[in-house]
Amino acid sequence: MKPISFNKIFIYGILFPLIASSLFAQETPLRIAEPINSVIADLKAYIPERMHEANVPGLAIALIKDGKVAWTEGFGVANTITRKPIAPNTLFEVASNSKVVTAYATLRLIQQGKLDLDAFAHSYLPESVLKPSEYSNKITIRHLLSHSSGLPHQPFSKNVPMFEPGTAYSYSGHGFEYLQKIIESVTRQSLEEVCQRLVFEPLGMESSSFINWPTFRSRTANGHIRSIVPLIVFIIPCIIIYIVTFLIGLVVFRIVMGKWRPTGKFTIIILLIALGLFFIPTYFLFKSLIPEFWWLILQCIVMFYAAWMVLFLIARLIISRISVLKQRKRIVAGIKIVWSILAFVGLIFLASRITNMPVPKWTPVEVHAAGTMRTTVGDLSKFLLELANPQYLSGEMATQQHTPQISPSEDISWGLGIGIQHSQYGNALWQWGQTVDFQSVMVIYPEHNFGVVVFSNSDFFRPLIVFDVAHRALGGKFDGILKASRLEFNQ
Repeated sequence: MKPISFNKIFIYGILFPLIASSLFAQETPLRIAEPINSVIADLKAYIPERMHEANVPGLAIALIKDGKVAWTEGFGVANTITRKPIAPNTLFEVASNSKVVTAYATLRLIQQGKLDLDAFAHSYLPESVLKPSEYSNKITIRHLLSHSSGLPHQPFSKNVPMFEPGTAYSYSGHGFEYLQKIIESVTRQSLEEVCQRLVFEPLGMESSSFINWPTFRSRTANGHIRSIVPLIVFIIPCIIIYIVTFLIGLVVFRIVMGKWRPTGKFTIIILLIALGLFFIPTYFLFKSLIPEFWWLILQCIVMFYAAWMVLFLIARLIISRISVLKQRKRIVAGIKIVWSILAFVGLIFLASRITNMPVPKWTPVEVHAAGTMRTTVGDLSKFLLELANPQYLSGEMATQQHTPQISPSEDISWGLGIGIQHSQYGNALWQWGQTVDFQSVMVIYPEHNFGVVVFSNSDFFRPLIVFDVAHRALGGKFDGILKASRLEFNQ
């Protein structure tokens, strides 16, 4: 494994985005006129090279041409430990692409007369889910679908509109969680059941779900993340808890046993207490958001502590066998402290060399409209084709879906649940998704029936890989898509 380099962090995190922005700003020719075999051959050569350059474990792609899925292929591995290869039928978490599926299901319900596009959202619920404010009761279904409700995006933000609904754009995860409650209230079914009935089953998306069912897990890719991330984010508070617990325990030990020198048994008990004090509240914090990440944190911290304790005990054993040190307790104590610090730093260094640690797959989790869908590139391509040329929506509803509802910039608008990139080649419908350990993007030009779906099981230190591949596959304009995906247009 390659070590973390601050130069690489600078290149991938700062320099590449700036370079990419300038490259994407130049509207390259759309590759629609090229023979499909030529485009595929180019991508087969480009993708492995780009993956190696960005140190990405796995990627899957589906290319749409002339209204059909012309090519699907997997590259790399689903898990860097088992080395299981990515296949076209490998499932990935697609994060915010879930929002578009939820939006499409909403449009189907509107078409069935169960919802009204311009009705106030709160009217469909027995009690308000938003905190009272000047604009809370002015949000409509249209506002929620077009990210113009004013509701925030981040999960821990205050759930109140930041501006008058319909007057501005701000990408909102809270808005789609609100929409989920409305759908479930009106249908008296879970969002998963509604989407299976109105989206997945009609479109033949047999490998798609908002739930990570056991039947899917064997085909689902593991997300990946740098092991240093959970260590740095959580090791510091964990160590602080351990030190405080140790000092308090030492005082108790002195009162009970009448001496200050702790035993090995005491040290282990304090360690277990400290781990409990850290992991129990952490579990309740993360279990409903990203439980698999909590499990990864548990693994990393436990392994780190175990390795640290083993090294400490080895040092203690060695010191105990050196006769010259037996009567020099202060020197022995100093050696143990220095050794503990060196062991800690050494383990952090070793952890930094693991750049693609697989994140554990989790059991079925609570359904979230904003981001828990799992699917394959082939399945999402079927959905993308339906967005481009709807078979289950009326012509009027499809037109509204593709019509800009709010425009944060000259070249980017938002329709009813889908982003719209304007260019000289026409409008491209698009959406992206990103979690701590997965990336995805889908783009299609309805006028040309030309599109692409790209998934990756790589972490947020490599934010450009799916956009790089999608841009290479399609050509055309991508600067607005890139800016919107970074939430640069948010209020």
